[in-house]
Amino acid sequence: MVNAKLQALLPYLSESRVEKFDAALLARTRKLCLVLENVYQSRNASAVMRSCDGMGIQDVHLIENINPWVFNRGVSKGTPSWLTLHRYGHAANPTEACIQNLRQRGYKIAVTSPHVDGMQAKDLPVSEPIALVMGTEFEGVSQRMLDAADYYVFIPMHGLAESLNISVAAGMIMHRVMENIRTLPDSSWQLTTEEQAELKLDWAMKSVKKADTLLKHLGF
Repeated sequence: MVNAKLQALLPYLSESRVEKFDAALLARTRKLCLVLENVYQSRNASAVMRSCDGMGIQDVHLIENINPWVFNRGVSKGTPSWLTLHRYGHAANPTEACIQNLRQRGYKIAVTSPHVDGMQAKDLPVSEPIALVMGTEFEGVSQRMLDAADYYVFIPMHGLAESLNISVAAGMIMHRVMENIRTLPDSSWQLTTEEQAELKLDWAMKSVKKADTLLKHLGF
């Protein structure tokens, strides 16, 4: 059904749009995902999402029980539309629900913190999927997330400031980890054929005006 719907919508997309989708899908990965735990400023979270899209990272998990994320098109340039956002507003304990979801998906949790002895991004193992956790600008990640961490990540600082802006720090770490992921000897870091088709359909649905009505008219 996914492929049938996709084929029905493709004629309504420009050739350049389809080519851009195909190129992006080949570079997409779920080997690394981002977790944003109660990021105080939505523009920082949106900036991180823009970096995720640019680096081919598909999934972003949002923990918002203290600070809700608000869509910021000016900063994100609409990139959240091309990402898979996992939100936990329904859960009694969003952080716990996120941790359980990550574990079920096979992720190792890498928490960023300047206060805990850890490793640099270049040294993070990439043989298993990694969930990179960024916390609030003021206090960092929660104690529960620190306790759940398999790895702690830090960026060496050589000035008087203790840490970088969250979006800058996330971008630096993501870029370095993705360099290692893309050099893996096989293509296991890429999306499966089925995942690519599902995502391409999702993107097509968001690109074709009144796609739901059109598909219903075509018998889907």
